[in-house]
Amino acid sequence: MGKSSLVQKDSSSEWDFLHFEFFKNFDSPHTRKCYERDIKLFFEFIEMNNISISSPMEIQKAHVVAYKNYLLQSEQAPKTICRKLSSISSYFDFLVEKDKAISNPCSGVRRPKQTVQNETNDLSDKQVKRLFDVLFNQDENHSIFLHRAVVFLLFSTGLRKAELINLRNKDYYQIDENNFCLKVRAKGGKFLVKLLHPSTKLILDEYLSHKVNPDSLANGDEYLFTPTKNPLEPKNLNKPLNPKSIDYILKKYCKQAGIFQRISPHSARATYIGSALENGVELWKISQDVGHESVRTTEIYNKRRSALKNSPVHSLGFLVNRKKVS
Repeated sequence: MGKSSLVQKDSSSEWDFLHFEFFKNFDSPHTRKCYERDIKLFFEFIEMNNISISSPMEIQKAHVVAYKNYLLQSEQAPKTICRKLSSISSYFDFLVEKDKAISNPCSGVRRPKQTVQNETNDLSDKQVKRLFDVLFNQDENHSIFLHRAVVFLLFSTGLRKAELINLRNKDYYQIDENNFCLKVRAKGGKFLVKLLHPSTKLILDEYLSHKVNPDSLANGDEYLFTPTKNPLEPKNLNKPLNPKSIDYILKKYCKQAGIFQRISPHSARATYIGSALENGVELWKISQDVGHESVRTTEIYNKRRSALKNSPVHSLGFLVNRKKVS
């Protein structure tokens, strides 16, 4: 973590060790990066506003409230603000545990209600089929094999973008004569086993057989998905895909398929959950499959019209015998 000058004022081997212990305690590199960024931004806010503080131990509740109000005025999403405050709170809980702070200044700071401003759009089954058709109407080359595998895997497993990017060769394996799986490192340090649909397995194998750097397959620790080119280092292709590449791949083919709504890789996850729910899979089974802590989280994704078909309006006693308007 690039320290702010506020932290550097207290810089010592002890503080360096504390920072190392706190951030390295997160198993996920993505989670660690988010915490580092959130905490650094908070201390930068303190410095930019000339708040008279010489040590992190002098941070008070009023400073955290001022930061929260600044984030609200910046029109950041409530969910984002809550995440940033949570990162800061975790850091100060750690300092209290290590006797480097008397109390957590985040305690009692009210968090904004996490209303969703821009819901994740999912695709209908027809739209997904159209997207798949577009992918198979492309000239075949190394790139299209990669693009097909990425898109099919996102929609047929419900993986998060970061989970897909961090897959290794050893995570793809056979469990019996007919079934192949992926071992996925999910949020919160959990591991999920995702069964692959036979068609997805074929597309993944096709990509691997046409991989630009086939030698990497022999190393189980190498990334499963790697770029087809690297402009900065042409000979270095043993690296994970850039997250922006996943966004580009999905948006490119959605546009060709005539899908112009706001789509992101998370839309594939929402589609996976929505399609499973619409086609009768039990909510708790889907929740376990995608690694949600609570079925309430999974339920948020149920945006399809099946929910309208099950509306109690059709069972109201005082309307049961009413004739339909012709």
